[in-house]
Amino acid sequence: MNYSPLIGLALSLSVVLNPTSALARPAGGTGLKAEILDVKLSEKRNPVVTFRIGDDQGAPLDRTELGELRFTIAAAKADGAGATTYQSYILSKVPGREYVHKGERRKPALADTLQPDYDRDGTFARLKPGLFTYTFKTALPENYDRKETLAVGGELTRESRKYVVNPLYAFVPASGKVALPQPAIATATCNNCHDPLKPHGELRRETGYCALCHTSQLTDPETAENLDLKVLVHKIHRGKNLPSVKDGKPYVVVGNRQNVFDFSTIGLPQDIRNCQSCHTGRQAVIWMNRPGMAACLSCHDNVDAKTGKNHPGGPLVEGTCAGCHQPKGEEFGPSVAGAHVDPLKAAQLGGIVFDILKIEGGKPGTSPTVTFSVKDKKGQPVDISKMENLRLVVAWPTTEYRVARDEDVRKTPPQGNGVFTYQFKYAIPADAKGSGAIAIQGYKEYNLKRGNGKIIKGVRDVGINLVNYFPITDSAPAPRRTVVKTANCNSCHETLMAHGENRRVTEYCVFCHNANQTDEVKRKQAKGPMPPVNVDFKILIHKLHTGEEIGEPYVIYGGSPASPGPIDFGEVRFPGDRRNCAKCHEKGTYELPLLPQVLATPVPQADGSRVAVPPITAVCSACHTKDPAKAHIETQTAAGGRETCVVCHAKDREFSVTKAHRR
Repeated sequence: MNYSPLIGLALSLSVVLNPTSALARPAGGTGLKAEILDVKLSEKRNPVVTFRIGDDQGAPLDRTELGELRFTIAAAKADGAGATTYQSYILSKVPGREYVHKGERRKPALADTLQPDYDRDGTFARLKPGLFTYTFKTALPENYDRKETLAVGGELTRESRKYVVNPLYAFVPASGKVALPQPAIATATCNNCHDPLKPHGELRRETGYCALCHTSQLTDPETAENLDLKVLVHKIHRGKNLPSVKDGKPYVVVGNRQNVFDFSTIGLPQDIRNCQSCHTGRQAVIWMNRPGMAACLSCHDNVDAKTGKNHPGGPLVEGTCAGCHQPKGEEFGPSVAGAHVDPLKAAQLGGIVFDILKIEGGKPGTSPTVTFSVKDKKGQPVDISKMENLRLVVAWPTTEYRVARDEDVRKTPPQGNGVFTYQFKYAIPADAKGSGAIAIQGYKEYNLKRGNGKIIKGVRDVGINLVNYFPITDSAPAPRRTVVKTANCNSCHETLMAHGENRRVTEYCVFCHNANQTDEVKRKQAKGPMPPVNVDFKILIHKLHTGEEIGEPYVIYGGSPASPGPIDFGEVRFPGDRRNCAKCHEKGTYELPLLPQVLATPVPQADGSRVAVPPITAVCSACHTKDPAKAHIETQTAAGGRETCVVCHAKDREFSVTKAHRR
């Protein structure tokens, strides 16, 4: 068994000072705050940590109110690339054990290994309320360097891990406290997606703390995988796109109790070359300025450092990478930044910039006329006849879209300076009411040049979608309500890109992903099984982000007309906590009751009929797919689809959506 604090639930061999405290009512207020105030070394070189614990209001807590209370210590070192890494002073011998992966029993790669750990069986002393010391049982070696920076980190929990903190402290034994070395990736950056970061049974919340154990000393004995933080994180996030995975070798790590973690199905929701998405703040340029073998070969794991296979520069020697791989240089060249350019963001692209200047007409029974412009990023007109895609889309009503129609406008004659006027062939029905919306989409394809003369073919230069509104019978245009802003999506996706990178804003997505929309057209093109699946946005997005937790395949037919095919979103591994509705939604848009104009969703049946699923049911059942939840929904829905959910789940009720999703 692997007893390391690496992957999975942490071992329950912590210093639990009162085993029954989790069952008792805490004496202090709610929450947990902890701060390491000082670290000294005893005469025998045992670290002595002085720390303070309190509740959210700062009131002191007693150690009996805590669950886990652990500390570790490591020395800050410079790696071969000049970046800061750590070497742990606490190592435990971990034997390799047999494990089972996909039904196959496998032998461990290593008989045993030493792994960084936390100190065990140290002693505590109470100085005064809320103030304590912890003396490590582990002593530093006699030859330790008194001038090196040492970092101490802790993990403290309260109320069965409801509250977890990881205080950190850095000092130099010869001179005292110093600034803590900044981690390559800030915790807040991880939490853009992970909401929050909490591996190992939710005990590890700070990247600075993760780095104290995930050092170059750390190896998984079962698979022999290197679990140094920079290696582990890169490999996890490249996941199914790792060269080794594509060649048929899964990326697997075995954790506590022989739990197997297969990261081979992870798909990052943005381009892996967007290094700046994770490397932010004070360490924003470390990925450019300090290239090193461990970090680079974690993503490029088909490179053989000794032979130089798949590396144009030949065999690799640590510390020499920066000689060829300068921080910046030409796109797609050998510089670090150049090699990591996302082709969709290449400077070689001319840029497509849309503007909707005016909408006329669009009254009941008439066709709207749109004046729009298409220019490049320098403000020069674009020849739209040479674009591979340019469409205007009209949808109505904005209270809740029912209809969306798109038309190709590439043959529209220019009026000068990149301006065009187009009248829709589609006419707004005579009985239509309210307001409508017009959107624009399109792209031009480029062949991009690499420094070595090779060509990247067919890269799409995509314009950001614009949406404008017009009145049908309203006195003034009424925009559609905003439920989810694109910026919320981009906190994880970096740049939302769907349907061949052509759909970039949620305000436009809801045009077509309305309550009446299905994937029927794509299924017929691909000769896929019927009935079609409804792709109403409020169902699609919830199901897509529920992913593998749906418990069943969720297959939508999509893709280009030339190659439509099935996409199984039941394989999505969402990194956040779906109970945090505010992560995606605008304030108040997830509370009940829903607005009266929100439509029921007609769900296609095998016999060709459609069953209208009431709107609240459509949303909630997208995530709550288990039989008890379905039965509850059915029993609380009256004849004719009248939902009674608001009786218990409305805002300010006992089981409001906010309360029911409280984390």
